[in-house]
Amino acid sequence: MPVETEQPPPEGSPKRWILAVIATTLVIGWLAFTVWPKPPPPSDPRARAEQEHGIRLPPSAVHIQCRGDAWPWKPDRGASTMFEMLPGDLVSFVSGLPVRSRTAPAKPGPGDPLINGWNVWPVGAATFVPGNPQYGGFQSTWTGGAEPVQMLSCASPVGDMLHVEIWKLEEGALLVKMFTGWN
Repeated sequence: MPVETEQPPPEGSPKRWILAVIATTLVIGWLAFTVWPKPPPPSDPRARAEQEHGIRLPPSAVHIQCRGDAWPWKPDRGASTMFEMLPGDLVSFVSGLPVRSRTAPAKPGPGDPLINGWNVWPVGAATFVPGNPQYGGFQSTWTGGAEPVQMLSCASPVGDMLHVEIWKLEEGALLVKMFTGWN
């Protein structure tokens, strides 16, 4: 009695075709997320900040500085922004934020808004600006000192969290520092 042996499927079999499609899709996906260039963030700092944080900046926002690595293909990323604004725009700006909690500074008196991390805010607060170099490097655009006023931990319209610091500048303007994180 002859022994039956399993024959390999013919070259054009559906099984091989499906495997080829899956393999090709995986390679193209890998290239799209790792190799191909990504569109740069908007060159206008206001547009970049509004896009990365998902909020509208106040009309008086000036000296807008953006930092971070908030590219959509990167899973653990963040965007930080710093700008000056007039005190008269504060109420309308804050009313547009999805605030979860408000925190007073842990250290009263002048501080340095250029320092990331807990800085003058209570350790263990719900949000903060990470100390990673890509989220810092802001330049001082004001003269005189800065005093921390309030920290807002917010729900983010585009990320996992939105952190907002409000500082009073000696010259009368306000300084706002924000961070949006995706983890």
